[in-house]
Amino acid sequence: MKNKCNFSVKAKPRQKGSVEEQNAKLIRIFFKKFKKSGIIQDLRKKEYPITKGMKKRQKKHLGKRRAQKKE
Repeated sequence: MKNKCNFSVKAKPRQKGSVEEQNAKLIRIFFKKFKKSGIIQDLRKKEYPITKGMKKRQKKHLGKRRAQKKE
């Protein structure tokens, strides 16, 4: 991970609904922030060492995708 991720969610004091509904909404918001941060993707990338050839293939693949996007 390049940078630290410290995010939190807080309930609004005048939010309507029961406590369970508010908690469910807070959990959804937290998961959205968590997924957007990319922590899981960083951990998956570090599961095994990446060789030079793998890096080269990845760059080549991303270059092809960019070229297709322009068309």
